Amino acid sequence: MVSAEVDMSNRPLLITEDPTLIDDIVRLAAANGVDVHVVADAESARGRWTAAPLVLVGADLAPAVAATRPIRRPDVLLVTRAPATDEWQIAVGIGAEHVAVLPEAERWLIDRLADSAEGHSRQGLVLAVAGAGAGSGASTFAVTVALAGAATGVRVLLVDADASSGGLDLLLGIEDEPGMRWPDLAEARGRISPADLLAALPAGDGVSVLASGRRGTGTPVATEVVASILDAGERGFDLVVVDVGRVADPMAQAVVARARQTMLVTGNHVLPVASAARLARRLEAMSAGVGVVIRLDGNGVSDESIRSVLQLPVLGRLPRAAGLVARADDGDPPSLRDAYGRACANILDDLLEFAHPTKRPA
Repeated sequence: MVSAEVDMSNRPLLITEDPTLIDDIVRLAAANGVDVHVVADAESARGRWTAAPLVLVGADLAPAVAATRPIRRPDVLLVTRAPATDEWQIAVGIGAEHVAVLPEAERWLIDRLADSAEGHSRQGLVLAVAGAGAGSGASTFAVTVALAGAATGVRVLLVDADASSGGLDLLLGIEDEPGMRWPDLAEARGRISPADLLAALPAGDGVSVLASGRRGTGTPVATEVVASILDAGERGFDLVVVDVGRVADPMAQAVVARARQTMLVTGNHVLPVASAARLARRLEAMSAGVGVVIRLDGNGVSDESIRSVLQLPVLGRLPRAAGLVARADDGDPPSLRDAYGRACANILDDLLEFAHPTKRPA
């Protein structure tokens, strides 16, 4: 049932003129007893954009919504029945965290609509970590940032979304711990409970880890599954750190589109900076925010030159840490007590201050 004009602040907002899409969404919402408020033009939606617990934008009105330059907020979905090649670019324009293609995404969308009945409940900060080429150190940085978050007392989820990764559980030294890996989720469908996710994952030093595992996924992980994991991460964790590698597949791209901040890790020499420049343009087209983290390797290109080439803010600098490789070989996680660990903690601290200036971890 499409609800009346009164007391709509706690109802999902649907922005579309497509009668078929309206019928579909209202039907899916009704499956959970949820009312939907439908608005048929972008301007009329502006007054309810921030108040609604969930905003669904039909592909027909997405360009018009983007033209209003909407405030960035969580829980915005692009909904379509006819996927386009540029759907992620359209999604970025409206700040959408996911593209729901019907009818394939019906089950997932029913769960999201059910979650919306609980209001604005998700708090977790999603950070994506990308690497400018092999050996960039992105995975080690992601693990150390996650450990730095856990050291402040917040609940941290670390996710491996790099198809070429050997497994982040290896870097934490918990590869032999029982628990769920990506291959166990490759064909999962529907809503994932944060409590179930927490109970199912292996953990080390206060960090719960969803790793690739040694046998790979076998079949590609559907973006609906990735979205469900991130939903559960935002609802059940304070910080979600995701290693997306070089953002080479739809799983990693879905994470970058969802992340509050994407951190591009690059070395400070000409070749990695050139590689980072190519990746930076792709990330800017997908992510709400992109910054560069410079890994120092002797005398190289200056910070100012890197900033000029990449046209990105520098989030921090990582000193050389010769002991990182040895620690990994010994099955020990990165340390937070050395210069590298302190640099990672400082970068995270700055990001937390930016994201939640009045709600920093104790």
